[in-house]
Amino acid sequence: MKIFIDSSVLIEFESGRRQELLELLSNSNNDLYINSIVLSEYIYRLLVILAEKSPMSVAESGKIGETLNKHETKLLLSRFEYINIPKLAMLQSIDFMKNYNLLPNNALIIATCKIENISVLDSYDSDFTKACLKEGIKLIAKVEDF
Repeated sequence: MKIFIDSSVLIEFESGRRQELLELLSNSNNDLYINSIVLSEYIYRLLVILAEKSPMSVAESGKIGETLNKHETKLLLSRFEYINIPKLAMLQSIDFMKNYNLLPNNALIIATCKIENISVLDSYDSDFTKACLKEGIKLIAKVEDF
């Protein structure tokens, strides 16, 4: 099964608050995917967790490298397959924003899942609920959903 992993799951894992779902999925025989949006959101928020200050403050202090050196970031990311955002998803995301009141990044994620035939989305973000239901994508937000 193809499962798209949202940045909210990665961030909760890194913060130590909710780790069981990602661990369960990582130990399954399913294909786990992320895209550039998830990567960007994850790294941006990881800087906050590691530095305990805003990413802009970390950048202004010249300590992005030092901050990321505190963490095995590539180890976690190596668990996932990377999928490009299809051109059609960029266009379709506008409709998803209008139809489901989604912000751009979430609309691009749903559009990518639809176009790439990824039928499961793992996310703690409740904004996906309506879109997933209407678009035939199973939303996994807790272990029991899997």
